[in-house]
Amino acid sequence: MRSVNLKTYLATRAAEVDAAMDAFLPKAKKRPATIHAAMRYSVFAGGKRLRPILMIAACEAVGGSAQDVLHAACALEMIHTYSLVHDDLPAMD
Repeated sequence: MRSVNLKTYLATRAAEVDAAMDAFLPKAKKRPATIHAAMRYSVFAGGKRLRPILMIAACEAVGGSAQDVLHAACALEMIHTYSLVHDDLPAMD
């Protein structure tokens, strides 16, 4: 059994998720720029990325790799961000 530094693991995986989401999302200036800039602002407003990290860790626990679930982990984080934004909209209650 190998030892894992939790703080390092979380930071490394969060950086991987951020890099992948940066690649998946349209650039802020791509048309329609207002929408894409707002999407990026919301997704990169901060956060610990615990949901995607837990998905990656679960995959690794059964012998997979982070790359096996990185798309799904990013999708999970984007859905979470969507739910936070839409929860604050008055017409969505």
